[in-house]
Amino acid sequence: MPPIGQQLTDRESALLTEYELIRNEVKKMGTLVAEINEDELDALTQSMRSVEQKLALVYTVFRSSIYAHLSQQETSQTNDMASVYSEPFQTNCPPFD
Repeated sequence: MPPIGQQLTDRESALLTEYELIRNEVKKMGTLVAEINEDELDALTQSMRSVEQKLALVYTVFRSSIYAHLSQQETSQTNDMASVYSEPFQTNCPPFD
């Protein structure tokens, strides 16, 4: 409040009006958050738990799939190496007698 006998300028009046609008909006948000906390929090928590469990299951399946793929690649590479070394060694040199 301005001291007695002084008037607000247009800019000060506009600023106070904006502050009041912001205060009203913050008050509305506070009321909305309180309502959500009272009414919907349990339902949201249960829903999030369900999503978390499903995500954990998908993550586990994904990891096992990656492990199986890498294991299969390793086995394939090992078999390829074994086939290279199992073939008889050949050379263009004559054999020693």
